[in-house]
This record gives sequence, structure tokens and C-alpha cells, in this order.
Amino acid sequence: MKRLLLVCIIGLMLGNTATIIALTTNLSPGTVNLLLAGGLGLTILSVIGIVLAGYYTKKRK
Repeated sequence: MKRLLLVCIIGLMLGNTATIIALTTNLSPGTVNLLLAGGLGLTILSVIGIVLAGYYTKKRK
């Protein structure tokens, strides 16, 4: 479970970083769309993973 949380936290940081890069840099529209979609998707998946890991550990106790 600790490994899953670590992967989710790293994914959350990478997703937020990709979104910030897409919103603040002057890249081509295709690259911006790719970074926004990828960053948002990775952030959402990471949050879901963290919530599910927390729910699973509380249910286990």
C-alpha cells in the first residue's frame, strides 16, 4: 500500500507540473493540448488512487 501511495503522489506531482507547463509556456497548440489532457488525466487518476488506498486501509483496520 505504501508503494501505491508513493506512485500516486509522484503521479500527482507530475500531472500538476505538466498542467502548469502547458498553461504558462508558449508552446505549439498541439503540445499544449497534449500536456493539458495528460496532466489532467494523471492528476485525476492519482487522486482516485490516493482516495481508494485510504479507503482500503481504513476498511482493513
